[in-house]
Amino acid sequence: MTIEISDYELNANSTDFAKTYMKMSNIGEIGISTDYSDNQPATDFQNRFPLVDWLMRTPVSVQAQARFNSGSLSITKDNKGVFQVLLPWTYGTTLPEDTTGDCCWVPLNLTKCGQQVPISLLCLKDCYQILENFIYGKKRFQQNDMINYFQREGETVNDARRRMAKESMAWFTAHNMILGTSDTATTVLKKFHGLLEVMEGSDVIKLTGTNVLSVFDTVGCRLATLGGSGYVFACHPLVYESVKSAVQPNQNGMLPSGWTKDANGDVYYNGYPFIADKMVPVDVTAGKGEIWMLSSQVTGALMGTTLRPAKEYTRDAFAPTNKPADGCASECTYYYNFGTVFDTNPNYLALISDVPLNTACLGSKLDGLDYILKPETIVPINK
Repeated sequence: MTIEISDYELNANSTDFAKTYMKMSNIGEIGISTDYSDNQPATDFQNRFPLVDWLMRTPVSVQAQARFNSGSLSITKDNKGVFQVLLPWTYGTTLPEDTTGDCCWVPLNLTKCGQQVPISLLCLKDCYQILENFIYGKKRFQQNDMINYFQREGETVNDARRRMAKESMAWFTAHNMILGTSDTATTVLKKFHGLLEVMEGSDVIKLTGTNVLSVFDTVGCRLATLGGSGYVFACHPLVYESVKSAVQPNQNGMLPSGWTKDANGDVYYNGYPFIADKMVPVDVTAGKGEIWMLSSQVTGALMGTTLRPAKEYTRDAFAPTNKPADGCASECTYYYNFGTVFDTNPNYLALISDVPLNTACLGSKLDGLDYILKPETIVPINK
């Protein structure tokens, strides 16, 4: 089927790369006399997304993606013009019929349950002047320029610009997959049915984690009842440090019931691992954060392309103008993705809130680290 997107939707869902990133960028500002070759990143790159990686590899994600790629996934448009994807069906058996007073039972029957979730468009646009495009298609970075991951010796400025655009698209997309909701729009987030919307749903159980060991006893009861496999616990790295500090051996050297710890100090509950990801909510000022219990059996994502869009998901646009200084025309490259995050059974999920941070991570002990605790760009720099 062909998915038609209006110009209004494109503009509403696009991120203006030129305004957001190029305003304070040195891409294309090649050094003439100053030697910029001796440089290093201000911080570690914040373009690793462990929770997104897990989400894209769950069995339900793989199943949905395979059906989409083959053209067999059910996608419809509702009466508001929003595309909806039909999630994989779940089935069960009916309750027994009342045969009291009869000689025989009657067979059970099959019943099924299905739901739809909205598909949202994501877009980044990179616009430039005609003359600029001509020149930067020829001009190459030299030894004394700011050579790094984003701009490399010998490549053209346009090559570096395209790399930055794709890395930016990946960063924005990952954040929307985890933190997006259908009614949230910020400098980073577009309206998108992300994992946060799934976890905040009224059908996902909410637990209070003021006592970490106690709340996991409750989780253990749910796991024992539910059965299944593929569970993980996602949280901010600071929350994970707090969990690890709470899981300590007793006087006999035994860890609390259900807990294990490996040689690297990583902890597991009932054998299930933790995923430390800075996108999971934490409030350093209040000294608490969240833990999301997820199951790969029911939690997944469907995306049109990879985080760094394939060529078929890019478009070049050309428009005439009356501005001679701009070459009487403008050019833009658009990078697209679309998709949704979903679950097929909320009983396998849990949101644990108010998990206290370790006292070693509170107050002035983290002064100066705000820009890296919840990064707002790929390589944060503390100015």
